[in-house]
Amino acid sequence: MKRSILIASAFLVLAITTSKAQKVFAVTPEIASPGSTVKVTYNPSRTILKNEKKINAEVYQFRNYKWNKEEIKLVKQDSLWTADYLLPVDAAFVAFKFKNGKKTDIGNGYGWMLMDKSGKNMPGAYAAWAFLRNGSVPEFFPDYTTNKQMIGDDVFVYWMQQQVMHQPSTRRELAYPWLKVLNKLDAEKAKAQAQKDIFYLKNLQDPKAEDLVNLKKIYAEVLHNQSAADSVAKVISTTDSVAIKKLNPEKLAAYKAMSTERDYKKVLGLNINFINRYPAAKADRAFDKQNWIDYSRIYSNIIIIAAIEKDTTLFKQYVAEAPFKSISTIFYKCVDVPYVSQKSLNAEQVYAYARPIVNRFFQFNDEKPEGYMDTYFTTMPIYADILMHLGKNEVALNLASSCQQKYQYEKATLNELQATLLEKLGKTDELQKVLENSMRKNQMGVNMLEMMRKNYIARNKSDEGYESYLASLKDIKLDAALEAKVKKSMIKKTVPDFKVKSNQNGKMISLADLKGKVVVFDFWASWCAPCKAAFPGMNLAVQKYKNDPDVVFYFVDTQEKMADYETYVTKYLKENNYNFNVLFDADAKFSKSYGVGPIPHKMVLDKNGVLRFSEVGYMGSPSELADEISMMVELAKKEK
Repeated sequence: MKRSILIASAFLVLAITTSKAQKVFAVTPEIASPGSTVKVTYNPSRTILKNEKKINAEVYQFRNYKWNKEEIKLVKQDSLWTADYLLPVDAAFVAFKFKNGKKTDIGNGYGWMLMDKSGKNMPGAYAAWAFLRNGSVPEFFPDYTTNKQMIGDDVFVYWMQQQVMHQPSTRRELAYPWLKVLNKLDAEKAKAQAQKDIFYLKNLQDPKAEDLVNLKKIYAEVLHNQSAADSVAKVISTTDSVAIKKLNPEKLAAYKAMSTERDYKKVLGLNINFINRYPAAKADRAFDKQNWIDYSRIYSNIIIIAAIEKDTTLFKQYVAEAPFKSISTIFYKCVDVPYVSQKSLNAEQVYAYARPIVNRFFQFNDEKPEGYMDTYFTTMPIYADILMHLGKNEVALNLASSCQQKYQYEKATLNELQATLLEKLGKTDELQKVLENSMRKNQMGVNMLEMMRKNYIARNKSDEGYESYLASLKDIKLDAALEAKVKKSMIKKTVPDFKVKSNQNGKMISLADLKGKVVVFDFWASWCAPCKAAFPGMNLAVQKYKNDPDVVFYFVDTQEKMADYETYVTKYLKENNYNFNVLFDADAKFSKSYGVGPIPHKMVLDKNGVLRFSEVGYMGSPSELADEISMMVELAKKEK
């Protein structure tokens, strides 16, 4: 609350200053973007220039974080002096000084922040308002006024904070001047902030010479670390130097050699040698961009191969310096795939890889580069699941709950994770809220449905009225939309007969055997993670119709690659308590005859053996899938 009042007060000061100067100085329109023309009006009647017969203006333009100045002629109209002025296309801020000879009028600062077409201040506008009136950083102080303390250092720091808060990307240009003045006010606070800004500058995706210069100044003037400043100076002296440019042909050849090598162990060595020989900090950026030399890809290669080789020392070494652009890829390859898709690593095993990646990710928190929040919402639900399985429930819950600001209960796996954690922690009221919100979005896992019943009985002392309670939570519009989608997808297509072995004592099943029944086929394979992810929802549908003699489900195991697939399937179903009827179609003759390509693929045939529904993929919600299959079955039942 206090912060809001301070911000409001600061803008009020600027507004009052403008209001007082309104009769003296005005710009029309008040909201304009760079590249547009405005009308400048000056009324000197209450200023030092009130009786002058000639008045001109100097315009101070803050462009690309540097000040420019130009003179414009004013034309007298009655008691006013006016000019039409074209705002520079790259300006963020302009300030006017009115003059006649040595006489000048700047009021309390005739400054004006420019806005982009969306109505937001241009990058650098807040900072310019501070630089214009405070000379604590000489290279940013124009000759607009001789008073270097027109505003105090504390106000200067305030405007810098506003600038970076509203436009974080401007931090790279403003880190040094902000820290220089903050250091005068509070040296300890400046040193703490300097460490964050140094990390930020070192990890920019497209470092420039100016960034290194700012880094050197921060080391020297804020941290008083001359040896570090000298080290940066050496980098500056060699970055984009003639010596580096001479290495470009050799560098490009080395990069191409990496892309043609197929032995991943050799690829690892080539990538490490490349970074050692041509470090990212000493690079000809223009050449890299022109030739698609991507350091984030090189780091990803090293880190992923280190994970494959289970070399955690090498893994941690390169993750600790990985560019942000590589974080999403290495998390997916080193954590998501082995933990979620392949299930080849358990929580304890994968944590050795997940933790360093997440630590590196959070080091970019202050900078928040483009794509930061997207990466957060993609990775944190998985990391939270890992933490839950390691007993770190409170931290896991905080991460899972924070992700709902994006998903809003529309991601069943996240809902189930959050619900499970709340149940573990005994947070009954919060659990009920999550369960009910998830039910309204029809994004429920099987375990959540069990929790829902358990909580209902605990509250009501019996299960009486439970089905009505569930029905009351359903979103009628969502159900109607799903039903409309299912009806629209209904087809009528003749399909050929088949004869395929089942897992029920090797019995052969044919289409002729199924006449008179609604048949649901689920085409899947042992290697297909989305296929198996859909099984909980399919099992809900199987259980719903288990006592209906007119409906049968067959899970068609197709496109198999392993030799002992039948043994695998039997074991997998037993381990997961799935009592499924399986048809073995390893060579895919049956599935191909039915037009199946990508899997998972669901099909529903009516009682006459006519194909009525054919849907590819899985959207991620067991409850929604069960409802969708049920709607298909009921519609197929009605066909004669």
